[in-house]
Amino acid sequence: MNKQVLANRLLLTFLVILVATTMIPPGYGASAEISGFSVTPAKSAYYVGETPQVLVVFSYKNVANNTALKIEIYNSTSDLVFTITGITLTGDASLLNGTYEQQHSLASNFTEKTGSKKYTAKLIDVSTGYKLAETTFTINVETESIMLLVSWIDGDQNRQVDINEQVTFSIFVQWSFVNESKSGTLYVVSGGNEIAITTVTISAGSGQDSASWQTAFSSKGNYVVTFKLKDANGDVLAQASVTVTVGQQTQSQGLFGITWLKLEHIAIGLLLVIIIVLLVKEKK
Repeated sequence: MNKQVLANRLLLTFLVILVATTMIPPGYGASAEISGFSVTPAKSAYYVGETPQVLVVFSYKNVANNTALKIEIYNSTSDLVFTITGITLTGDASLLNGTYEQQHSLASNFTEKTGSKKYTAKLIDVSTGYKLAETTFTINVETESIMLLVSWIDGDQNRQVDINEQVTFSIFVQWSFVNESKSGTLYVVSGGNEIAITTVTISAGSGQDSASWQTAFSSKGNYVVTFKLKDANGDVLAQASVTVTVGQQTQSQGLFGITWLKLEHIAIGLLLVIIIVLLVKEKK
């Protein structure tokens, strides 16, 4: 074998070793292992424009000390949309075993519109670009929701409203997936008049507040009381209505609704029937 052939073979062997060492990251030989890789949103849903948080978890075994990792996130069309950096596995040994669990922030462009979007997360070795693990997760973005819930109680708390009896209305304001704080005014519409009760500050995200209003009714009948929450422009954010019946109402005449007077008439009728039967028997 001449020297030129030997030199070419040595060069080829060197190139094969070089390529192999660049494809396999340090510490990721046959015994190295990444398992249980997951990326989980911190919330089941976010409001529009909110910055999502995700919990990153994975276990590692026989991984080289000071290994730097990153997570590349791709959308449904395989476009790279975000990269999580700053993940370094360190310890006292040359090869490390353990579990990584850390929360990371994404970006507000993940929540630009309402709906559900699926993403693919790839765990990458920074020094080599080698993909170690892959998983998927979904970001849900919900529409703003603001609700009014209304309950009432009469003065003697028997759920029977009498004329001129004081009635207290409790109004509960509940909201979720609100993307910015706003101020509203709570109104009651009663007897054709709209009366401001109080102001309500609606914070970003989710929350609740409450208010109360009292009134009395001067005559019998059914009264519809409506509550409205309006923003600074006068637009209605939420409303709810309740019906209050004032005055004693006629009860249904079931078996147990028979009056004592009617029972008395029935008894007399039965007694007459018995007398007639006895007279007929006596004549026979």
